[in-house]
Amino acid sequence: MFHKPTEADGHLFSQAVHSPELPIFGGAIVAAGIANLQGMGTKFIMCGNALQAWTFELAARGKGTQPDIDKFLRAHLLPGVTVVPAMVIAIERAQAAGIRYNKQ
Repeated sequence: MFHKPTEADGHLFSQAVHSPELPIFGGAIVAAGIANLQGMGTKFIMCGNALQAWTFELAARGKGTQPDIDKFLRAHLLPGVTVVPAMVIAIERAQAAGIRYNKQ
């Protein structure tokens, strides 16, 4: 998943699905871009628990302090991404609102 892919990125889609490079994938990757999907109303969420776990992992590897890493990562999320406290709660609320969740 890319934020703002172009048709020139179609080869990346082909590689991901282990397919020969086909021109049609250029349009598909643009349509599946995060910015395009957000423009159609799709909401993207980030699990706060996972984000926090990553900040502790990066701090343990000497990449900075946990609070500084947390601040940096939150400041550099893609526009329109909402951090939710826990993904399981977000899924429960979505299901209660009639949105079906299928784990892949």
